[in-house]
Amino acid sequence: MPKKTTLCLLWLWLITLPVFADLKTDIDRLLQNPALAHSITGILVVSLKDGRTVYERDADLMLIPASNQKLLTSAAALHKLGADFRFTTRLWTTGDIDAQGVLHGDLILQGSGDPTMLLKDIEAMADAVQKAGIRRVDGYLLYDESAFDGIRRGWDWAWDDEPYYYSPCLSAICVERNAVTVFVSPGEKAGDEPRIRLFPPTSYLLVRNEATTSPAGTPATVYVKREHARNIAIVRGQIPVDARPDSARQALSVEEPPRYAMWLLRESLEKRGITTRYRTALPDRVPQGARLIHTHTSPPLREILPLLNKPSDNLIAECLMRALGAVVHREGSAAAGERVMLDFLKEAGLDLSALNIVDGSGLSRRNQVSARNLVTLLRYMASHPQAKVFQDSLPIAGMDGTLRNRMVNTPAQGKVRAKTGSLGRVSTLSGYLTTQTGEELVFAILMNNYNGSAATARAVQDAILLRVVQGE
Repeated sequence: MPKKTTLCLLWLWLITLPVFADLKTDIDRLLQNPALAHSITGILVVSLKDGRTVYERDADLMLIPASNQKLLTSAAALHKLGADFRFTTRLWTTGDIDAQGVLHGDLILQGSGDPTMLLKDIEAMADAVQKAGIRRVDGYLLYDESAFDGIRRGWDWAWDDEPYYYSPCLSAICVERNAVTVFVSPGEKAGDEPRIRLFPPTSYLLVRNEATTSPAGTPATVYVKREHARNIAIVRGQIPVDARPDSARQALSVEEPPRYAMWLLRESLEKRGITTRYRTALPDRVPQGARLIHTHTSPPLREILPLLNKPSDNLIAECLMRALGAVVHREGSAAAGERVMLDFLKEAGLDLSALNIVDGSGLSRRNQVSARNLVTLLRYMASHPQAKVFQDSLPIAGMDGTLRNRMVNTPAQGKVRAKTGSLGRVSTLSGYLTTQTGEELVFAILMNNYNGSAATARAVQDAILLRVVQGE
């Protein structure tokens, strides 16, 4: 059943009751949905004002949070790094520049984990090289990613997610979310190969076009994937000749992000007439005596957190976790970031015996947290000096982020700020809401092991929140 239809039926059930039963009874009824018959659901709803429990079910069970894990990462980063924290990426040279503009040395890109760098930022670096009077690099293109440990993916991430943008390779040097988007448009006539466009436009990702343009009115079956551990995209299926340009698209992760960044830099240099002796970038450290020619500074953390939480960006979450370890323990690893997060979460009053942290994004199914711990964290952050920054980073029901299409045109629209989470047979939603009487509540809903569709699980969550917004 489509998601909107499922939610409409659940909402119709609520509004057609002659009189609301008590809130507990109504929520219990919603949780009797057949799709949840053999599942585990942990829920806790409390008053933000006095901590009064409004509703509770299995709130102390450790469950898989999926992207609700980002609440832990965001809060720890905001507390430990501060709202004004920024990442820096630097471009260095070694050696001398002769009268002909030849750099008799190396060009070195040094990262600190900035997950927000874009192609335009790489192009600004190429402009800086040109401004420095360099017309040719006679040495090597090097990258220094030593701020992080070089482990490319998190523990227990699903292997079949590897090709896609939401399961990115990790590095202290990132650009365009370490992904390339493949756009597919129909050819001029049926039987032609579809036209392929990449963004960023780069030769770092090779494309094997095995798709065809089909007659007008035929179904579109085109799909894009990437070969395992190789930067080769494969386009298959068919796209009708009357399909809109770029109507099929897929963002793919790339292998070896720092080499990807250097590849984009080399291509940007070549557009400016600056040649390089070597095409392959190599890892190294910035040596003493190197000359700084450009510094890129990220937006402050207060502006990065909405980029993390509203669309649920996994790369940003993982970079922040490693940045916590790098700043606090001088070790840019998930393990060091976990230690920092646990110290903060203990300070925030969470029960560490009902918590397991493996990554910062929630991609791993080994992450576990109780609904009570999430509510404890949300209550703590509600009185934190950066409470507004934290809450403003969350999606708003019916308005933006991953909640833009949920609870639309209902009493809950605009009244719920919450983080979504989704993995196979896992659906979660935790955050803040305001009832129709103006009471501020905090809630966590963790659904695991349901045997129905994710759309049904989300619809039940939405119906629960609609009922809570109605008040007790």
